[in-house]
Amino acid sequence: MLLLPRTILLLVVSIFVSVGAQSPQPSIPVLPYGEDPEQIMDIYLPSSETERVTKIAILVHGGAWGRGNRTEMEEFIPFLQRDFPNICIANMEYRLGTHDNPGFPKQLDDIGLAISYLIGTFTQNVTFVLMGGSAGAHLSMLYGYGWDRIEENIKAIVNIVGPVDLNDPSYSQNPLYSELFYDLVGPCAYSECPDLHNASSPVIYVTQNSTKTIGFYGSLDFLVPSTQMPIIRDKLDEFGVTNKFFVYEGGHHWNWSDEDREDMRVQITEFLNAHW
Repeated sequence: MLLLPRTILLLVVSIFVSVGAQSPQPSIPVLPYGEDPEQIMDIYLPSSETERVTKIAILVHGGAWGRGNRTEMEEFIPFLQRDFPNICIANMEYRLGTHDNPGFPKQLDDIGLAISYLIGTFTQNVTFVLMGGSAGAHLSMLYGYGWDRIEENIKAIVNIVGPVDLNDPSYSQNPLYSELFYDLVGPCAYSECPDLHNASSPVIYVTQNSTKTIGFYGSLDFLVPSTQMPIIRDKLDEFGVTNKFFVYEGGHHWNWSDEDREDMRVQITEFLNAHW
């Protein structure tokens, strides 16, 4: 199966830049970045007719590594377009994991493939932000801290309720979570495969050169224990990596108050303006 030629995307970008578009935020939907049907993304281009794209925000959805799709991240697009009118937004999907064909490491390969596709599409140099929710936040941190060490394409990470340490006893010693990571690492419990759980934990890859990170967690999240946020915050602090974290009252993002959701958007904008 052939990829959609990059020339098509370049043509769309060229037409948009040269003659404008009826919509202030045009979208190129369901754009393949790989050969697998799940390797697709929606592209949102800047509204300016003359803007050269130099920054791309990649949105990475959640769903416990085996479910979910890019529509879960669409709620963030309007405020990103409003506060960052000159960036491109890529809302991506990736190959979902199963017990027989788990997400680690193929989902990281997919993020890398999407980034390579976008780099090869635009004629000028571009930098990236990874913004993920839940499992997507975990993948964003894992890619940014561990898989982007050489290229350093990722300049900031927005982590919304992302697990950071699968070795945490709150996970590994709690039978309620015994199968939570099976779509990520396969049907292998921590007691049987500690090295695999360790290798898929973002926190172990943190160094002094790790990506600047802003994170948001819920105070009553039954999917991400309250121990997770301090683990990554303290590790980033230990290595002197710029970071900022917030805990809002409520659970796994969906029942946060309107005020807290707006505060999250404000904090993301301020952080990215300062560090991207």
